[in-house]
Amino acid sequence: MMDKLIERFPAQLAESLAIGEAATITAPEKTINKIYVAGLGGSGIGGEFVAEMVADECKVPYLIGKGYGIPAYVDENTLAIISSYSGNTEETIEAFHKAKAKNAEIACVSSGGQLIELAKENNLNYIQLPSGDSPRAMMGYSITQLLYVLNLKNFTDQINIF
Repeated sequence: MMDKLIERFPAQLAESLAIGEAATITAPEKTINKIYVAGLGGSGIGGEFVAEMVADECKVPYLIGKGYGIPAYVDENTLAIISSYSGNTEETIEAFHKAKAKNAEIACVSSGGQLIELAKENNLNYIQLPSGDSPRAMMGYSITQLLYVLNLKNFTDQINIF
């Protein structure tokens, strides 16, 4: 089983690039001066990979959370990337609600579930992933989409990340 997942990884990355290119993310109306990624399991691991990838160039604080709470610093100038492959992870949904209550700039990354529904209902940025496998087996999608959110011109103009 695992050998087939590894074998499909290059195809997953290629598909993920197409998904990222097709994503429509609107520019924030405010300056972003910090990044918070909420995600557990494969989604949280993806956030950790991205943190390492951008660490030498990211000019704003980037923190990953894996629980029900969010840092006190999250506010209207925070890009909160809420990432849950299933879209139904209880802790991540709670982090979404807390970030929304603090008026953070939210972008969701998920294959569906409650998270995509919340993003649609609240007219928030989101990138929808394909569903079907274990979240850890879909990490290529998660990593690529987190990078797309951070690298989209709409955000990089506000974040000055690179």
